[in-house]
Amino acid sequence: MNDDRQRYAMHAAVFAALANPTRHELMHVLCAGPRTGTELAQALEVSRPNVSQHLAVLQREGLVKRSREDGRVLWQVVDPRLSQACALIDEVMGNELHSRLDVIERKTPRRG
Repeated sequence: MNDDRQRYAMHAAVFAALANPTRHELMHVLCAGPRTGTELAQALEVSRPNVSQHLAVLQREGLVKRSREDGRVLWQVVDPRLSQACALIDEVMGNELHSRLDVIERKTPRRG
C-alpha cells in the first residue's frame, strides 16, 4: 500500500506542475520538439526569466530536461511518450470543451 501512496503522491506533483497554464503550454510546445529558452519565451509571449522559472518546476518533476547543442541550451521532454499524453489530453479536453460550449450556447438567450 505504501508504494501506491508514493505513486499517487508523485502523480499529484506532476498534475500540480501541469495545472499552471504556462507550464502546460510549455509542455505542449516542447512536445513538438526541443527549444531554447528564448524560443519558448517568444512562442508563449512571456519573459525569459518567467520561462526559466516554469522550466525549473517541470524539470524538478521529471518532465523536461536540458542539453547542450552547438553552444545552445535546449529544453525537451524527457520521454517522447509525453507527446502522446499531450495529444490525448487535447483530444479528451477538446471534446469536453465543445460539450461545455454547446451547453452555454443553448442556455444563452439569442438577441435579435
